[in-house]
Amino acid sequence: MNKQETSKIVLPAQFITGGLPLVEAVYLRRSIRDFSPSPIALFQLSQILWAAQGITAPATKQRAVPSAGGTYPLEFYALTGDNSIETLESGIYHYEPETHALSLQASGDIRAELAEAAFGQDFIAVAPVSLIICAISDKTFTRYNVRGERYVYMEVGHAG
Repeated sequence: MNKQETSKIVLPAQFITGGLPLVEAVYLRRSIRDFSPSPIALFQLSQILWAAQGITAPATKQRAVPSAGGTYPLEFYALTGDNSIETLESGIYHYEPETHALSLQASGDIRAELAEAAFGQDFIAVAPVSLIICAISDKTFTRYNVRGERYVYMEVGHAG
């Protein structure tokens, strides 16, 4: 896997109306571990990333999920496989909420390695995309000291 210097991949605009009502979406929610071999559309990945961390108020930089003190410590990475996202090569991408774009961090399909690192959960090796959530905890700890740890975990839950 090589670090690549690439331009940003601007994601399709998100949908903010339509879709399932929240109550129906909650009722129908299920964990799936049997994936179609067909790639998913880039707009679907775009919608997921925006819903988890996208900016909903550009003037104030507020995002789709709450954050303690507006510190926004979470960083999202999308790990994609070969032919798993239409028009996107396999690799690890960093989501940039400010520009609603992806930047390639590393090329290659490492889903099998991620599955092994996740205690042998083989379904990860065939999932079209895995979202990896990291945190720059100091953003929250600087403001809230040791309480910041709780807030970071809560924010991961909100984004989920």
